[in-house]
Amino acid sequence: MLDPQYFINVGLIVAFAAFVQGFTGLGFGIVAIAGIAFTPWNLERASVFINILLVILNCTIIYAGRKDFKINWKLVGIILTGEALGVPFGYWFILKYGDKPIFRLVLGFVLIFFAAYILFRPRIRTEMPYSMGILAGGVGGFLAGAFTAGGPPMALFLYSRFKSPKDAKATLQIVFMAATLWRLFNIIAFGKGISHEIIQIVGYSFPIVVFFAFIGHISTRRFSSETFLKIVYTFIAIAGVLNILKFLKN
Repeated sequence: MLDPQYFINVGLIVAFAAFVQGFTGLGFGIVAIAGIAFTPWNLERASVFINILLVILNCTIIYAGRKDFKINWKLVGIILTGEALGVPFGYWFILKYGDKPIFRLVLGFVLIFFAAYILFRPRIRTEMPYSMGILAGGVGGFLAGAFTAGGPPMALFLYSRFKSPKDAKATLQIVFMAATLWRLFNIIAFGKGISHEIIQIVGYSFPIVVFFAFIGHISTRRFSSETFLKIVYTFIAIAGVLNILKFLKN
C-alpha cells in the first residue's frame, strides 16, 4: 500500500499542473514532471501516470472549449508526421536513461528551455513553412515522449500560422492528444506497461485533474495570465537549474 503522503504530494502536483494547462492551454506535463523531479519517485513510472492523466486533461479542455474551438486539420496532419517518429524515440530515451544522471541533466535543460520559451516567447511575424511543422512535430514528439512536455516546438510553429495564440489553442490540444495517445501505445507495447499501482494513482487523481482544468479554463476569461505565467515558469526554470546542479554533484 502506498504511503498516504505520496497521494497528498501527487494531488498537489497534478492539481497545480491541471490548472496551468486549463489556464494557458499547455504546461501540464512539464509542470508535473518538474514537481516530481524534486521527489525520489522513478521518473519513467511517474511519467506513465502523467501520460494517462494528460489524455483525461486534453479531453476535458477540448470538451470545455468545444463551442469556441476551431481545428486546422491540415496543420494537425503535418505535425503528426513528425510526432510519429519523435514520440517513440523520446520514450526510448526515458526508458533507457530515466534513472541515470544524464537524464537529470537533459531534463534540467528542457525545463529551462520550456520556461524561457514561455517567458520570452518570440513573436513570429511570418508564417513558418510546412516543413518546419514536420520538424516541430519531431522535436516536440521527442520532448513529449521523454518528458511529457512537447509544447514549445509545436506551439511555436502553430502560433506562426494563426493571427492570435488563442486561435491555435484547439489545434494544439489535438496534436498534444495525439502525442499522448501515441506515447501510451509505446508504453504498453514496448515499455514497462501500466501497473496496478499506476491505475490506483490515476483513479485518485482523475477528479482532481478534471476539476482544476475546468477552473483554469474558466479563469482565462476573468484574469490576466501574464503575472501567473511568470510565477509558474520561473519555478520551472529553478527546477531545471536544480536538476543540472544535482547532475554536477554526482
